[in-house]
Amino acid sequence: PHWNWTPGQDIDLWAYYNNADEVELFVNGASQGVRSKGKDDFHVMWRVRYEPGTIKAVSRKGGKVVAEQEISTAGEPAQIRLTPDKSTISADGKDLSFVTVEILDKDGNLCPNAENDVTFAVAGAGFIAGVDNGNPVSLEKFKANHRKAFYGKCLVVLQNNGQSGSIRLTAAADGLKQGAAVVKVN
Repeated sequence: PHWNWTPGQDIDLWAYYNNADEVELFVNGASQGVRSKGKDDFHVMWRVRYEPGTIKAVSRKGGKVVAEQEISTAGEPAQIRLTPDKSTISADGKDLSFVTVEILDKDGNLCPNAENDVTFAVAGAGFIAGVDNGNPVSLEKFKANHRKAFYGKCLVVLQNNGQSGSIRLTAAADGLKQGAAVVKVN
């Protein structure tokens, strides 16, 4: 899910695919070889030595590229991105939108080691129903207006208050460009 490790560390990279014959892996532009799944395999794997930069997986079917995925080493945390799972919810006082909160570097790469404390503000036809971050040992409250990121992510759950209109969510953390999202309420 990221390309931020300790220089020189050996990393196992797995590629899952269904609609391809083979996958080729590149580390900073250098091919690490082509792999194909066996009949009962679910993925292919390479063991590579970590070096900062970019990894790229290229899937091919019949020799033609059908998919590519690229992940770059993240720099320092610089901004917050908010991604609602639903852009419109019902004005029934019960409907929810789960908003993923990500800490990104200046280039938009997820910062997997970020633990920034993110504070949320809501305006409009809703309120914060809860917050979480997936950390199994966190003692933070689920009913709050802030949450520490865990592996660069956390979650805020918005709930409609029974009115129509929209819900505007902002997220801020010290030293980061704030994030914003709007969820419509019908």
